[in-house]
Amino acid sequence: MSAIKLLFVFSPWIVFWIITGGHSPLRLRIGICAAAVMIVVMGITRLHRGVILWTGVGFFSFAMVSVAWLMNVWVIHHLGILASGSLFLATLFSMLIGRPFTEDYAREKVPIELWDHPNFIRSCFIVTTAWGLVFLANTLVNVAKLYYPDFNEWSYRGVEFAIIASGIVFTKVYSERAKRKRATAVLSQT
Repeated sequence: MSAIKLLFVFSPWIVFWIITGGHSPLRLRIGICAAAVMIVVMGITRLHRGVILWTGVGFFSFAMVSVAWLMNVWVIHHLGILASGSLFLATLFSMLIGRPFTEDYAREKVPIELWDHPNFIRSCFIVTTAWGLVFLANTLVNVAKLYYPDFNEWSYRGVEFAIIASGIVFTKVYSERAKRKRATAVLSQT
């Protein structure tokens, strides 16, 4: 999976994260609405699919009602934990049911005859596990925000960004390595 594809897959969450910086009520509403519209459009056009799509639909529907409409203070205060925690739980769920979320996107780049190969499936589990750790780490950063609110908000965002960037770099490097390994295996068979 390419870095661009990953950014595209998570673009509604990224847009939400960028727009809601500072937690002003207007920015929260705009960020939630923009992300919700993106999720719907990406789902309809099949640019987004699987557990990450449905997690986005569930989370942003919940946020539209509880934050954009009702302005529930508890939810607003815990929104970062709820967002990254939802992604962590979705990642965990996808692995528990035997369909790591990255598999849906990796299939676009891998020949169909390899989809059931143990190496392909293991690679999808490894990359999905890495993203689970990214989402867990960001959930913990958001928990830290509650206990250490005096620490600069943009410092927290920098840490979150660095964690996400590390996930992108890992996915890119691991995917390229797997592709080279596949090519070497094909060459050795001929």
